[in-house]
Amino acid sequence: MKNLFPLLALTLLTVLASCGSSKELTAEAQAAQSSLEACRAELNTTQQELAQAKSMLGGNGNQLNQLQAENRALRDQLNSSQAQLATVTQQMQATSDNYGVWYRVQIGAYEQSQIDKNLETTDQLSLETRNDLQKIALGRFRNYDDAKKLQTQLQGKGLKDAWIVSYKDGVRVPIEEVRK
Repeated sequence: MKNLFPLLALTLLTVLASCGSSKELTAEAQAAQSSLEACRAELNTTQQELAQAKSMLGGNGNQLNQLQAENRALRDQLNSSQAQLATVTQQMQATSDNYGVWYRVQIGAYEQSQIDKNLETTDQLSLETRNDLQKIALGRFRNYDDAKKLQTQLQGKGLKDAWIVSYKDGVRVPIEEVRK
C-alpha cells in the first residue's frame, strides 16, 4: 500500500494535468470553432455579393453586347456613307466646272450704266451683280499664272484697273483664301 499511494498520487496528478491541457484545448477548439463560423459567415456574404455582381454583369453584359453590335452597324453605315460621298464628289468634279478653284480678271464694277442682265454670257465673259454693283470679268482659269497673263495683257491695252478675282466651288472668295 505504501507503493500504492505514490502511484495513486502520480495517476491523480497525471489526470489533473491532462484535464488542464484538455481545458486549454477545449478553449482553443471553441475559439477555432468561433473563428470558423465567422469565416463561414464571411464566405457566405462574399458568395452572395459575387452572385449579385455576376447577375448585374450578366445583365450589363447583354446590354454591352447589344451596344457593341449597334456601334458596329453605325460604323458600317458611316463607312458606306463616306464611300458614297466620295463617289458623288468625284462625279461632281468630273462633270462640273464650278467645282474647285478658278480665277477671272475683273475689268470693272459699275453701279450705273449697267449691261443688260439678260445678255447671254459664257465662261469667257461673266456679269455678276452684288451689292448693287455689276461686275464684269473675263476668262476662267484654273491656274493663277494664266489669269495674271491676261491681266497684264489687258493692262497693256489700257485697262489699267483690271484685277484678278477668285472663286471656290462656284462662290466668289477673297484671293488670299485660295492662294494660301
